[in-house]
Amino acid sequence: MSWLRKSLNKIKHAYALYYFIIVLIIFLPSAITIPSLSFRSAIITAIGVDKQEEDVLVSVLTLSEISKSEMRENVKLLQGSGTTLANAFSSIESSIGRKILMGHVGYVVISEDFANQNVAEVINTLIIAGKVSNTVPLLMCQGKAKDVLDNAQKMEASSSYNMREMINNEFNETYTKDISIDAFLKGYYSDIHISTLGYVTLESEPTNAIDSSSGQDNNQSQQSSSKGDESNEKKTAISYKTEHAVFSNGKFRYLFTKAQMQGINWVVENDLQKNITIDGVNEQGLNDASITFTISKHQVMPKVSFLNGKPYVTYEISLTMTPVEIIEADDSVKAIKEITLSDKIRQKISDVVKSDVAMSLGVMREQKTDVIGVYKLLYNKYRPFMDFLDTLEDREDFLKYVNIGVDVDCFITTN
Repeated sequence: MSWLRKSLNKIKHAYALYYFIIVLIIFLPSAITIPSLSFRSAIITAIGVDKQEEDVLVSVLTLSEISKSEMRENVKLLQGSGTTLANAFSSIESSIGRKILMGHVGYVVISEDFANQNVAEVINTLIIAGKVSNTVPLLMCQGKAKDVLDNAQKMEASSSYNMREMINNEFNETYTKDISIDAFLKGYYSDIHISTLGYVTLESEPTNAIDSSSGQDNNQSQQSSSKGDESNEKKTAISYKTEHAVFSNGKFRYLFTKAQMQGINWVVENDLQKNITIDGVNEQGLNDASITFTISKHQVMPKVSFLNGKPYVTYEISLTMTPVEIIEADDSVKAIKEITLSDKIRQKISDVVKSDVAMSLGVMREQKTDVIGVYKLLYNKYRPFMDFLDTLEDREDFLKYVNIGVDVDCFITTN
């Protein structure tokens, strides 16, 4: 029986070999000749959306050939327009003869003009039709989104700077407000319909600036300077103003400045790098000195209560700090020494934090926009909060009638 078993195995192996050869004959030619994915599709790395009369103008950065001399990607700017966002993308696909792939989109920029309509509708199109990730950063720009993408393309082509990395550093590591598509939609679909976006603009600066000039351009501008040519050559560069655009019901309302964003950061617990400076210190051997501390640990505990039907919110803030700079009244810089947190210094720190929060709160009350999430805190006390809202003529103006306080405790560390 062993010889029969061996014969059958040989026949099976022969059939397997014949089958493999047939598969190769059928499929190998098409596998060899079929174009690669990069030749059949356009991989999009950034999207810009502008308003163009009655149409939508879409600009995209798409990967082109990979540079062999330099270890970085090359990008190309493409544009298309249509009555809807989907039609604009279709016009781009028709013009290049390739399918657009948006799985690699690093950021989306919308113009301020376009932001005056419901941005949420556009975002839903990007997610549903374009399959853009909801973690992608979303920004609003002054001027045209097309110009921002054009400058981003030039910057990435002529330097090691990458706009995606700059966006992450500027907005995700500097301020606590999430500027992702997901955060925008969560705010839009919440009870108060408030969202925030990062804000960028374009500014002119000298051509020998560092951020997007090539070495050759720098040499040329230096040569013209040496010849006495002060002709004020300018180039356009992307500027991050550390501001945030506030949206209500999907439409742009106003800008939160850098100082106002600082007030928001104090009442939202985060691990962001922050400094605080107090002035007029006249103790511990100092003469009208300014002391700057860096915050190494920041904890916030909001407490909610109702008294006679009125809501009270108290933010208990704990700061662990390290002194990093001491400047006296004559502008002399003193060596960092051990600083004791006296009652006066603690009060000065508390005053700075409370002043920042009060400034931010004043803007939010004036604009009827709850950027810091007070509504969500009060909602946890559902019944008394609903009773409170029922007493208001305008529920959107609820923040005006909420008593908000700040208690600050601070500690010194030398680590």
